Amino acid sequence: MKVMKKPKILVLCGLLFSCLVILTACSSQNTTSTKTTTSSSSTTQKATEYYQSALSYLESGENKQAYDELKKIKNISQADKKIQALKSNLKYLLAAKKAVTTADLTTTKTNLDKLANVKTPTALVKQIKEVTKEYQAVKLAKHYADEVVQYYNAQNYTAAGGSLQSLESLSSKYQAVAMLQEQYASYNDKIASAQSSQASSQSSSAATATSQAESSSATSVAESTDSSQAQASSSAENYTNARNSKILNSEYKKETGSELSSAPTAAVSSMSAKMDNQAVLSAFRKATAIPQEAGDQYYVQDLGNDLYQIEIRHTSSADPQVSNLKGMYQFNLSSGVAQKLNEVTGQYERLN
Repeated sequence: MKVMKKPKILVLCGLLFSCLVILTACSSQNTTSTKTTTSSSSTTQKATEYYQSALSYLESGENKQAYDELKKIKNISQADKKIQALKSNLKYLLAAKKAVTTADLTTTKTNLDKLANVKTPTALVKQIKEVTKEYQAVKLAKHYADEVVQYYNAQNYTAAGGSLQSLESLSSKYQAVAMLQEQYASYNDKIASAQSSQASSQSSSAATATSQAESSSATSVAESTDSSQAQASSSAENYTNARNSKILNSEYKKETGSELSSAPTAAVSSMSAKMDNQAVLSAFRKATAIPQEAGDQYYVQDLGNDLYQIEIRHTSSADPQVSNLKGMYQFNLSSGVAQKLNEVTGQYERLN
């Protein structure tokens, strides 16, 4: 019986060892692969949980908390595209909100423009709309505030008073709007004082009253006259805005050749009714977010081709005989574009 030579035994041992090494390596790779798959699945699940949590915060308007939830996701670049998009868009939304709070309109618009085409998720779209509404309100407030100063310095006190009333009519729930309202509140007294002085100056030239040296028999006539004047004054007060309207005066003169200021009350009332268009006013308010204040008077003139001129007036709180011009606007019903006339430059400036 032959004995196997040592070299052959060594070769067999080597082959067995190699097989063991390969089997061990394969086992190790399978274990690593399993761990990687498990880890990846866990990461994806965690990212989804943070995403859902962020949406819940968004629903309740807690935008910063929503963003903080997404910041907890590690390696977000490997997360689902919708999660990456939400984090990026939330960053723009927070920047816009911070800017609008301090009336930084340029920065607000820059960030809102980046969100203009966002359609999902619904919770995010809702918050974008809320910040956009705030932006529109602050933009209007800033516009009115600038006009108050410009018109006051130009001694156009009825326009200054109107712009101040427009500023004060905006919702103070927005921080920047409330800040501007408080900042310009002192103009109430300034404008009222200036209007009073202006009215006194205008009336002083015709202020000489009937001589007190009249007979006592005229007393009853005088009392009757005083009563009639009081009634006329009350009636005239109701039509102060209409008689001062640029649109009504222009239309009345076209039709009659006379001035509206001397027209009978019935004629003023009739002309006011002609210059009313609720459908246009409804579309105008929706497009501009300009609120309707109790006591506002609107006069609408059809310029043709879906273009309308809208005049808003409101009597002064300090003197009901003074009609403040809150604004002369041009509104395109088709496009929804609104412009406001600058009473100093004579140019229309786009609002929306």
